[in-house]
Amino acid sequence: MKRIDAIIPEKNLHVVNIALKHAGITGMTIFNTKGRGELTPEPMQLGGPAGFFIPTFTETFTIMILAKDSDVESIIKSLIESASAGKIIVTNVEILIDIHKNKKNEEAL
Repeated sequence: MKRIDAIIPEKNLHVVNIALKHAGITGMTIFNTKGRGELTPEPMQLGGPAGFFIPTFTETFTIMILAKDSDVESIIKSLIESASAGKIIVTNVEILIDIHKNKKNEEAL
């Protein structure tokens, strides 16, 4: 099993969500995140004559998906085609437990 984390720009979440649904991904967890990298945050206008403020961090979302090894490539393909920017991290999952259903590992997906 794998854990796939995709850090994507805030503006791309809706498109990525639709692409993952079309790819058959029914479960995911979304986190509001902030980060600093190649993308420059959009300047924000302050009230009054103060002008503009450039935030230190860019608003992003992190999507976490738990998947079977056989599904990883198609998930990555959907993310790349729909997100257009961001990072994808894939890590091994040693143990997964669904507490409510009392199932373990791939049965818990």
